[in-house]
Amino acid sequence: MNKIIAAVSFDRVALAAVAAASTFTVIEAYMRTSLDDAESAMEARYPPLSSIITEAHVRELEEKNIVVVNNVLSVETLKYARENIEKLSDAMDNANHLNDSDVRQDQILSIRESDHHEHGIHGDALIHCVKLLRGIPFLLNKFDYITSHSYLVPKQCQLARYEPDGSSIYVRHLDRCNLSMNEMGVVEFLRASDYRGRVVTAILYLNKSDWDSGGELQVFNHHDEGEERNEMGVDITPTGGKLILFDSSKVEHQVLASRGNDPRYALTCWINGILT
Repeated sequence: MNKIIAAVSFDRVALAAVAAASTFTVIEAYMRTSLDDAESAMEARYPPLSSIITEAHVRELEEKNIVVVNNVLSVETLKYARENIEKLSDAMDNANHLNDSDVRQDQILSIRESDHHEHGIHGDALIHCVKLLRGIPFLLNKFDYITSHSYLVPKQCQLARYEPDGSSIYVRHLDRCNLSMNEMGVVEFLRASDYRGRVVTAILYLNKSDWDSGGELQVFNHHDEGEERNEMGVDITPTGGKLILFDSSKVEHQVLASRGNDPRYALTCWINGILT
């Protein structure tokens, strides 16, 4: 009898422990976000961007799911931005993203405006670039972009460096997770909340304005579920000062290898919101 009671007691303790652990895991998954201090489109507004992004750009983004805006930065600003980046070189790491090394081989760093204000670790030119990207949702609202709304603008942008080694790439992917909870499982679905909420990707290239060293962003036309996957990509040269906006939920893309003497630099902001 005592053995039976002991066995039952152990089972109850084990069940309680499993339940507690499961609850903790679900709560941790639900709480995992980098958007806890994200701002609204109005709060992230950056007036200098109004002379760069036009209504025509927004209409093209609606129609084609992607728009390219050239010469967003002057040669001088690009030069200062790269000087700012060089001072951050030691902090960039290829182990601080969640993808496996066979998926991407770049080195990345999170850039926040507050880090510059509090610690002076980012230069003015680089922070100007961050503000440009974060200001985009305000203009999407201004020009009545119909594909998404209710934006959350993260305070951090991602700076990525690809070495010109002829082999560092980022394989084909979408920036938004479109999988269901049934496909992912509850925990992974919750953990991917930021990833599932991306609606617009904004990339600003900080390379030289005459860049010709590869590293193209190869983009693919959107295909609906059940349609044949498009294998014919369009290559976009990552010329310094070029801004690319695209629908995170539709535009598959990959980064091709760079060559030459200079690293390839890209600053990215993933804008969260609700798809229409």
